[in-house]
Amino acid sequence: MSFYAFRRKTRAIAASSPPTTVLSATQFAFLGLPREIRDQIYVDILASSSNTVTLSPWTVKVSRSMTILRTCKQIQRECKEIIWAHNGLRLREPTQLFGRFKELLDVDDVLKIEHVEITLELLDRDELEWMISALRAFKALPKSGSLKSISLIAISDRPRGMEEYREELDLICLGDYVDGRLFGGGPGADGKSLIFKTSWPHFSHWGKHRWLREMLLDRSDTTPLLQELRSMFVGELYIDGVECPDGMTQPLCDLNPRDGEIKIISR
Repeated sequence: MSFYAFRRKTRAIAASSPPTTVLSATQFAFLGLPREIRDQIYVDILASSSNTVTLSPWTVKVSRSMTILRTCKQIQRECKEIIWAHNGLRLREPTQLFGRFKELLDVDDVLKIEHVEITLELLDRDELEWMISALRAFKALPKSGSLKSISLIAISDRPRGMEEYREELDLICLGDYVDGRLFGGGPGADGKSLIFKTSWPHFSHWGKHRWLREMLLDRSDTTPLLQELRSMFVGELYIDGVECPDGMTQPLCDLNPRDGEIKIISR
């Protein structure tokens, strides 16, 4: 066999052989670890402070921990087994915002509040369902209390002044994560109102954030939720300043989820 024929043959054998991975001193074969050790690592990555594996409410930490599922099929399968082993199925669990409002009502001065104003990213079905479930905490207020009105406002597409942009910046920098949303606010300057602001986390510039909001907009009918809100506080329902009598259908009392206002005035 000539030298050139020998070289061609050895090259063909090398090409057909699987490549050998050489690990550096800082690398190791994770899947080479015993399954018991891998399971403990999965739990440490996925578990919350309460030592439970949780997918909701969404937070940045949860989002980062979920990236382990994208490593490879075997790790994804093993992680799913850990998630199912540690996590139960809970339906209609009270939201974190409900708990915040519930704690707030333990303060005596809150019983003197006359107005509650809350801004949201959207007034679609998803956001309304979340907010109405939290507002049930206010049902604990005495019927003869001082609460006169509750307003829910979507201001994302409205022209805004510098003061509103400062408030949004404060929310991004100082707000808490509640049910996966930014949340901040408190008593107003007059001492008779509660003013809260909510927003989705801003992980992209304004244009992409607006596109994301449009993509996630739930266009389902919100009439049942509006009727529930009206009956919850036994008052008159106004949408963008127009009174909506009992039984009014959605087309006749249209709510703009991007730039609308819902107001309940107690009777």
